[in-house]
Amino acid sequence: MGLPTFGENESRILSRREHQVAELLAWGASKKEIPDMLVKLYGGAPISVHTVENIARNVYVKIHLNKASELSAWWFCRFFGVDSSASPFKRIRDTAIGIMLLLIMLPQTLQQDLALKPSGTRTARIERAQRRKD
Repeated sequence: MGLPTFGENESRILSRREHQVAELLAWGASKKEIPDMLVKLYGGAPISVHTVENIARNVYVKIHLNKASELSAWWFCRFFGVDSSASPFKRIRDTAIGIMLLLIMLPQTLQQDLALKPSGTRTARIERAQRRKD
C-alpha cells in the first residue's frame, strides 16, 4: 500500500505526510492506528494521535471534504482511475426525486378521482329513483 505516484497538481494540494495519512484513512485505518502504521510503512519518528487528527483536518480542508467516506471515494477516483460517474448516488438521487414527486401528485390525483365518483349512497338513491320511473 505504498504512496502512489502523483503529478505536480496533486503534490501541490497535499504534503507528503498529508498524502500518507490520507491514504491510510482512505483504506479505512482509524486515527489511532495511523501513527504506528506510518512508522512501519514509511519510517521516521513516531507521531501522536493528536498530530494525525490535525493532519487529517488539514487534508479535509484542502480537498474540501467532510467525512472519511468522502475522502475514500476521492482517493480512489483520483489515484486508482475509478470513474466517478459509476457512483450509485446519482441513480439514488433520481429515484428519490421521482418518489417525492409521486407522493406529492398521488393525493391530488386521488382527491380528484373521489370527487368525480358518486358515493355509494347517492348511487343507490339514483338507481331506486330510476326503478320507480320504470
